[in-house]
Amino acid sequence: MQKNLLIGQISDTHFVNKNEKLFDKYDTYTRFVKTIKTCNELEKIPDLYIISGDLIHDNQIFYTDFFDLCKDLKKPVYPMMGNHDKRNELKKYVKSDLIDQYGNLNYTISDYSLEIICLDTAIDDEIEGTIPKTSMLWIEEKLIKNSNKPVIIFMHHPPISIGSVLFDHIKCNNGNEFIQLISKYKNVKEVIFGHVHCFFDKIIDGIKFSSCPSASIQYPIDAKSDKNIKLDTNGYIKLIKYNESNISIEHIEIKN
Repeated sequence: MQKNLLIGQISDTHFVNKNEKLFDKYDTYTRFVKTIKTCNELEKIPDLYIISGDLIHDNQIFYTDFFDLCKDLKKPVYPMMGNHDKRNELKKYVKSDLIDQYGNLNYTISDYSLEIICLDTAIDDEIEGTIPKTSMLWIEEKLIKNSNKPVIIFMHHPPISIGSVLFDHIKCNNGNEFIQLISKYKNVKEVIFGHVHCFFDKIIDGIKFSSCPSASIQYPIDAKSDKNIKLDTNGYIKLIKYNESNISIEHIEIKN
């Protein structure tokens, strides 16, 4: 079992096809091409990539080009559901063992001394997220089974408020129940989410909760309303390095 691990996390790419732009303004096709190029030029290439939701922006025809480009990463790619993703179409591009009996993209990556849990929080055609009761039971089962391993959990929607008027009302709607559950297990070290398009971290009950900033655009966490928002057009990749029980984080700006 491999002891050291480098995870590359990419989130909220909001991919559109080459001849389109996000909000008629942002070229997320070219940004994703540059995201992959940046990944391939890292000093140390990640062992795997987790793409934590909102792979495409609403139109399911975008998946074909998206996953064709993912092949250039040359490492295993683990996609997750976000609120802009289309479940039935996304499942066509995902290995069957990453889909549970209820159709959720709930899965673990267990080849390393760090256990990785990827949790589906998406509600079809809704912006906010939730963790179904069946998924709560599944999480607890995995935490008990891997009680001798440190655990990191990836999810799209934050289970906590981050202090943003833009996103706190569309977070995971039963996050408190989730936190109460995982706090019982001291092997949970980190929970990392997407969705919020900004930098955030907070420690609760010894567990670090943090966001993966978007690969496309960032929203100001301190915005007072959703009017006249100035967006940051930089994109980022999150690197999670695990080395002998120590987890360290680095954010890499995507090269233009």
